[in-house]
Amino acid sequence: MKNVRHLVFAALVLLLAVPAWAYDFEVDGIRYNITSNDAPYEVSVTKNQANPYSGNVVIPATVVYENKTYSVTRILGYAFYGCTGLTSVTIGNSVTDIGESAFNGCTSLTSVTIGNSVTSIGYRAFAGCTGLTSVTIGNSVTSIGEAAFLDCTGLTSVTIPNSVTSIG
Repeated sequence: MKNVRHLVFAALVLLLAVPAWAYDFEVDGIRYNITSNDAPYEVSVTKNQANPYSGNVVIPATVVYENKTYSVTRILGYAFYGCTGLTSVTIGNSVTDIGESAFNGCTSLTSVTIGNSVTSIGYRAFAGCTGLTSVTIGNSVTSIGEAAFLDCTGLTSVTIPNSVTSIG
């Protein structure tokens, strides 16, 4: 029994020692996690807890780090959560997935352009973006998660392509 307690204690210490929003590298103010360090190299956008994203953000299709070109394939859940200074976002044409609550609570966000490679927009991805007035969804999106645009009270224009087969 004593060994079990020691193991539980050690596991808790390790969990607390790892930062909640760890990242592998940062380029132009955007933080990335490497998801594939073998060709084809891929990364996901993650949260910048220390310096929340603001202004006009362009998520590129590719990013170079240590002489490797990585495709930006995902925006992780909560990556931009609560970034109240974020005003617009353009998502590059290699991103395939926008995670759960990725932009939730970005109250100053007014426009979003979603690239043509995105296939899935997650649960509550843009919920609470009260300043959001227009959204252009790329031609590859097949699934829009439940409550994706919940409480987007300023939304006046949404372009949904024929490729969408599921809206939560």
